[in-house]
Amino acid sequence: MRYFLLIFFMSSYCLASEVILDRTNKSGIRKIDILKKDKGIYTFDGKSLGKTLPPKVAAAWKQVERGPASASKQRCHAGTYIYINKVSNKETRKEGCAEGADYGRFVQYIEDIRTHAQGK
Repeated sequence: MRYFLLIFFMSSYCLASEVILDRTNKSGIRKIDILKKDKGIYTFDGKSLGKTLPPKVAAAWKQVERGPASASKQRCHAGTYIYINKVSNKETRKEGCAEGADYGRFVQYIEDIRTHAQGK
């Protein structure tokens, strides 16, 4: 029984994940969004969203965890982004241009989560 509890607590600790989207436009305005799931509790920019999410928000959360489509970083007219996904001790980092249809859809997923966090 002791080993089961030890494994259970370690597995819940290891399943923590964090997504950071750091974007900067050409004017120098910087926006950082932090999404975190720890011990089954969803958090967006420091605000707890609870243990369950509505279906639309849960789908958006999964898309954000996957990250934006890769885009080259050369000649970015609108700005750049850095996407960091931390799961346990593994970190995935992507950099690219903050423009294009794929990036726009990705930001829309973030906005869907933000709207839910604000209670709208």
